[in-house]
Amino acid sequence: NPDGAAGLDRALDQWVMGQVASIINADPSRPRLFWSVDNTPRRWCGHVFPGAAVAIDNPDNVNRVAPLDGAWRYELKGQYGEFPTSQMNINVTLAADGQLRWGDAIATFTNRDIVADADGRFTVTMDKDPANGRPNHMQLVDGPLQLAIRDSHGDWRQQATLFDLQVVGGPDKLRQPSDDELATDIASGMQDFVQFWVGFKNTFWNNPSPNQVIGPFGRPREGGWGTQAGGRFQLADSQALVITTLSGGSDYTGFQISDPWMISPTPLHRTTSRNIAQCTANPDGTYTYVIALVDPGVANWIDTAGLHEGWFMLRWQNLGPDAVIEELVRDVTLVDLEDLDQVLREGTPRVTLEQRRDEILDRVAAHQSRLG
Repeated sequence: NPDGAAGLDRALDQWVMGQVASIINADPSRPRLFWSVDNTPRRWCGHVFPGAAVAIDNPDNVNRVAPLDGAWRYELKGQYGEFPTSQMNINVTLAADGQLRWGDAIATFTNRDIVADADGRFTVTMDKDPANGRPNHMQLVDGPLQLAIRDSHGDWRQQATLFDLQVVGGPDKLRQPSDDELATDIASGMQDFVQFWVGFKNTFWNNPSPNQVIGPFGRPREGGWGTQAGGRFQLADSQALVITTLSGGSDYTGFQISDPWMISPTPLHRTTSRNIAQCTANPDGTYTYVIALVDPGVANWIDTAGLHEGWFMLRWQNLGPDAVIEELVRDVTLVDLEDLDQVLREGTPRVTLEQRRDEILDRVAAHQSRLG
């Protein structure tokens, strides 16, 4: 489709950087926490890093990854921010196919599981031994593994958790490859890496028909740290997809769109995503999102950034104790914009152009605050 053709070069740019990152940070004897799965350009070591995004990258998240192997023992020291994120989760997944790919979780913690001191400091131990009474312990297995840490911001002014990862035991360090060897590995594995993420996109949720919601359901393969729903949108200039949800008492909720390649539009200057702080509830406590190419004047507009086709995802993390997953999505309606008022709930919040302008300016300022 035209949107897919227009976005192909951008998707390839992101996947190429993902492959680079997966190769240069693949030594479990020298693991480094690497900020990834984010398409927002940023300065790093004197360079502009363009991002390395996959799988409907979420602008609410700060994702860090590192290679592990059960042959070594590790300590991960953390420090919550003064205004901590709504959910922090730590996952160890199998990584036989390489870093920055999809693997089954073998150990998972969220901030609800972590034992921290009064100052928000904690240590996670990781090795092949059982916990044997140790708090914050993750049991590893032999072979390539990936550590994935996710801080989900319910407000972009929240502060991501600080981490330091150290090897504290195990065999000698592996031989370090030369730059030429790294370049060869990057090039030789590029096609496989790209094919992996193209295949992921082609099979995600069985490639559903557009303008319906798949789910909600939990994420057991990933350790059960969240709940998700979503699908594909396909809209004319004059149409909107209206989705009404409940928060379920979640510490974090989010709504994001992406292009057909599952690469999200840049989120700073357009409302292509929303977390709970960026949303306004209906009088009955539900939340109504309107996906559309033009601003319908509804508070929770999801701007497609000019896309007629793409993906959308809803996320709930740290659900409340009384939440019923099957009831989190209340209704889904494809509608002509001229008939939008007929399907909106009574009292659905509205905004003026001036309020939308102020919202965009606040998004930019809030996102910049995350970079310190």
